Amino acid sequence: MKILIADDDRLVRALLADVLAGLGHEVVAATDGAEAVELAARERPDAVILDFLMPRLSGVDSLARMRQGGRRVPAVLLTAISEPSVRDATGPDAPDVILEKPFDARAVARALEQALRAP
Repeated sequence: MKILIADDDRLVRALLADVLAGLGHEVVAATDGAEAVELAARERPDAVILDFLMPRLSGVDSLARMRQGGRRVPAVLLTAISEPSVRDATGPDAPDVILEKPFDARAVARALEQALRAP
């Protein structure tokens, strides 16, 4: 599958890319939310993994723009914030899975599987 990752932290992007490539996925990477939206339109990924806090557009705002027009892309939202308002998001623009930082390879694989199975 083609997975779009977006995080403003270069090391997090590299870790995610390594984990996903190790699972056999093609990876497309963005450094901020606006770039993620542009790449999603061009690359049509099978799923996205987005950092919650990024420059230009947050992960939630990026996801909302990606899902405009009815295309539902499975989404994992990365966050180091444990505030309930982040975790309790609902509606058509809500991420399918919240993945807490720091994470390991197994957690990434599980989160991606859950997002792909989401209705």
